[in-house]
Amino acid sequence: MHEETSFPDSLHPSCAEPATKNVRRNPISKLGEFVFWTALSLLFLEYINLPLFSIYALKWINPPWTSVMAQRVEESRGTLDIRQRFVPLEQISRHVRRAVLIAEDRNFYRHGGVDWKAMERAWNLNVKSDRIRFGGSTITMQLAKNLFFRLDRSYFRKAEEIITAMRMEKILSKKRILELYLNVIELGDGIFGVEEAAHVYFGKSASRLTRSEAARLVACIPSPIRHHPNDGSSWVRRRARRILRIL
Repeated sequence: MHEETSFPDSLHPSCAEPATKNVRRNPISKLGEFVFWTALSLLFLEYINLPLFSIYALKWINPPWTSVMAQRVEESRGTLDIRQRFVPLEQISRHVRRAVLIAEDRNFYRHGGVDWKAMERAWNLNVKSDRIRFGGSTITMQLAKNLFFRLDRSYFRKAEEIITAMRMEKILSKKRILELYLNVIELGDGIFGVEEAAHVYFGKSASRLTRSEAARLVACIPSPIRHHPNDGSSWVRRRARRILRIL
């Protein structure tokens, strides 16, 4: 006769609960997840608010004002005089049109608003320099920034420009995008558009600019407040020579 072994209820094999591991999440991991979902939510909300109907309006309406113009007037506390003359693309010298594609966006007719390879190069350069120095922006992205955003640099702002540029490419033709860009680009203190710039710096219309004049004008696009086509700086001369070699 065998004695029956008894177990307390809590220790009986049939009643034993499977062991569970007390997994404690890394605080850094939790913070990273929070930041990721917060950023994603903000981008989604921003996507909803990004310009859409105003982009459709640009098919027929020439913008009388841009975000950059408003920013410059605000910075001057209302004292800046904005000068701009809007002209059709056909009334802008072909030298200017070619020069701006050479200097600012050689793949303009081959991308859908974003040059991803240029963006990758800019990203790598920014990582190496540990600050945002290079944008990798296409003409469409620059136009989006000029029309709708302020002149500041952040990865969030870059995301806004990318989304808006892709929308613009779906709605507007390449010809219209280039026309808008050449008419709203900042080219001096209160000077916007190549037509006004041509009159200020060369005393003639944009349709009559020569190869050399077009190269010098376009060379100033990255730094329009510090430099102008006739300032004689080595910076302008060097950039203009690079453009002329291809132009």
